[in-house]
Amino acid sequence: MKFTATMIPGWGIGALEIFLYLFVSFMLKQLPSFRQMNNITYYWLCMTILTGIWEASYLTNYDSIEEIALQLRENKTHVWTNEYSLDYVFPWKLSKIFYAEYGAWADREYMSLRDDWSHTIEGTHAIFCATFAFFGMLARLCQHELKSLLVISMAMAFQLMNSVLYMVEYGIQCTLTNNVNYDNASFPLGKAMIQRPFMYVNVFWLLMPTYILFYEMFFLNLNKWHKVTTRMHNGNTYTKLESNSPIENPPNYFELDANEKMNNDSMQNETESGL
Repeated sequence: MKFTATMIPGWGIGALEIFLYLFVSFMLKQLPSFRQMNNITYYWLCMTILTGIWEASYLTNYDSIEEIALQLRENKTHVWTNEYSLDYVFPWKLSKIFYAEYGAWADREYMSLRDDWSHTIEGTHAIFCATFAFFGMLARLCQHELKSLLVISMAMAFQLMNSVLYMVEYGIQCTLTNNVNYDNASFPLGKAMIQRPFMYVNVFWLLMPTYILFYEMFFLNLNKWHKVTTRMHNGNTYTKLESNSPIENPPNYFELDANEKMNNDSMQNETESGL
């Protein structure tokens, strides 16, 4: 059975995409480096990386996406009920119909050939959110936990600010008579954007980074990291942070015997010389 020979409705393409995303993410979650991550944080970071792939496809296939969006508007149809070949389940192809639907019935800036606002929003999210999320997960995979935490926090802060600015600007556009998103009879907004339901997908891009930032700050424990100094074969020393052995309650120095005191003093001197 060939991918291009099997036709299924757009909602089926979307369901398969979400299933594949969850399946791949779940399999990767079994790796030792990811097992201890908060589930919500982990799966949203995976979604952010997947979104970056969609955004890259949107930016590189903008002209064809604009044509699909125009057809949807002219025919008054939706991606969800149109049929597509099974190969549209691949992220770089699904993004074409996803953004076409979004541009036709949610934010028509996404089908504008003259305004670069949508390019700016999607491009900055791909660079500062998806890319940072990817390197944050890569750092976690390599067991650089502190570096991973810093990079992931930056990605979520960027994502939250990106989403806030986007939604505020969208609200302004809906009040401008010369804007394509203006609330009128041909493209009604409705109360709480009820006439443009696809806009509600942005709620996730507001709530999820907020949750992750507050979760990581609330449970952050800097005492779990401590310096470990290693003497190299050439006599140089290498200092790094490790979190395998928390040091919230270090032993009392005066309770150590003479040999332990000498070892501790020697390690402290090596650490200071290495710094």
